[in-house]
Amino acid sequence: MKKIISLLLAAIMIFGAMLSLSSCGEPKDSGAQISVYLGSEVYDFDPTDYYADSNAEQVMSLLYEPLFSLDSKGELHCAAAKDYSVDEKDREIVIKLRESYWSNEDRVTASDFIYAWREIILSPSNANPAAALFYDIENAVAVKTGKASYSAFGAVASGTYEITINYRNGADYKQLLKNLASVATAPVNVDVVEQAPSYWSKSTTTLITNGPFKVATLDYDLGKFTLARNMGYHQKSSAKKYTKNVTPDSLISFFTGGKKLELTYEDIQEKTVFFMADATLDDRATNKDRAKTANDFSTYTYVFNTTNPLFKDAKVRKALSLALDREAIVEAVTFGKAATGFLPDAVAKSVYGKKISERIEASANLEEAKELLDSVNFEGLSKSFTLTINNDEESIAIAEIAKACWKELGFTVTIKKVSSVTSEVVDKSAEETLKIKDSKIQTLVKKAALGEYEFDVLAVDWQMYSTDALVALSAFTSHMNGNGVDFVSTGKNRTNISGWVNSDFDAYINAAYKADNAKERREALAKAEEILLENSPVIPVMYNQSFAFISRDISGVKTDAFGNFVLTKASQKNYHKYLPEED
Repeated sequence: MKKIISLLLAAIMIFGAMLSLSSCGEPKDSGAQISVYLGSEVYDFDPTDYYADSNAEQVMSLLYEPLFSLDSKGELHCAAAKDYSVDEKDREIVIKLRESYWSNEDRVTASDFIYAWREIILSPSNANPAAALFYDIENAVAVKTGKASYSAFGAVASGTYEITINYRNGADYKQLLKNLASVATAPVNVDVVEQAPSYWSKSTTTLITNGPFKVATLDYDLGKFTLARNMGYHQKSSAKKYTKNVTPDSLISFFTGGKKLELTYEDIQEKTVFFMADATLDDRATNKDRAKTANDFSTYTYVFNTTNPLFKDAKVRKALSLALDREAIVEAVTFGKAATGFLPDAVAKSVYGKKISERIEASANLEEAKELLDSVNFEGLSKSFTLTINNDEESIAIAEIAKACWKELGFTVTIKKVSSVTSEVVDKSAEETLKIKDSKIQTLVKKAALGEYEFDVLAVDWQMYSTDALVALSAFTSHMNGNGVDFVSTGKNRTNISGWVNSDFDAYINAAYKADNAKERREALAKAEEILLENSPVIPVMYNQSFAFISRDISGVKTDAFGNFVLTKASQKNYHKYLPEED
């Protein structure tokens, strides 16, 4: 234990020294350097990417800022936007940007937003379910499915610092504004992305951010990164009041590389670690009452490869869902809620109102599961399959419980633990070869979105992105899932990552999209979720929760509607005591 602590303190001093050298224009004592643990490793810092891990959204929320934000009560606030106006007659929203700068000191422009939305997320060649966030903008679906050119998209940069959006007939503009609070809708720096499209978000030489923090150091070999204050956040980088918008000088993070994080709550209170967003399962259980928690907009799920002959029959998938003991799973990991549907409560509320009923059972129902399997013809089929999960303590604990439940049904399950994959790209500007890491789970998800299935059952943190249930549910349609078009092989829309196609499900999503009133929309979405749960191409396991153990010396930590911890105004008492010593 002491050895681990000593290494962490040494890392803090090393990274602190790096920051002192890199923060030109700032005094040496420019604020607290708060040590944080932000959960599992993040390999790609692209806000527009396909999120298969809820931890990625937490990190992105520190680095990037969309037009709007949603507080913990779900109320809309301007973020990168300064103000906006709505003309309901012409279905037009005009948004003016505040003065704010990228971490390379370029000013954030309207074109940076439009480029991220239109050329990246809505590109027909790009697979990303976040595309549904824009479906209420005129012609967004047509652009994503390759039926209309980019010029038809109903959002434009109407000025250098002004965006004009034309929303479609029947759309709820208030919900659209809330969709634009998702960090997935944040801008990207056009010039930087176009210079290094394959790796700009994976190297500090090219990584540019517009949020309160920037990536100052990144070392995958050591398993650490440091986030420093973005001096141009909501002001010019030369501003004298450099702590006005962002209080901490830096957030010094450390990874565990899949190993157990052996730090206790007492360690935190003794100021070894000032903020921690994850912990061992033992520490969670012991100190659960001391944690600050927030509900995420994500559901931990198991996704089936329905092209696998064993999983073609919906009764097999439904039986495996029925057999899961979700209550035991939550008890094992402490933080989370047993999934009683695909949609977590914050999203389900938009469909079912405040009184949300259970759509699936939290406890195991082996009797009904066995009855379903009795009607399945398993001739020629092996009842063995592989469950692929991320190599971390929580995922392993959940998988072991699932394996035991499924063994009761006569299935043999092999748990396959994966972490990262490494590839090489050439940095033309530096004339060197870079080794790039990616999450293996995310890589498998992206391949499946392109029609390449390399798993039987895959554990995925399914991101809802929004309080709008249509955004989440459309990901399992055959035509509005965000995965774009296969121009090379079929010329048709790519299906969802499970390979499941259901015409009734598609029809209800279409009905919700075209509904004349809120009641019709809610009813159609409720039927769509019912079909999804009955057919079970994806099994909801647990509603994710963010949690943190926070030192008594830390104040000003808030949470937003997405369950992210907001550290912009975090303050550390007596922080001078923990700054690196000067030579």
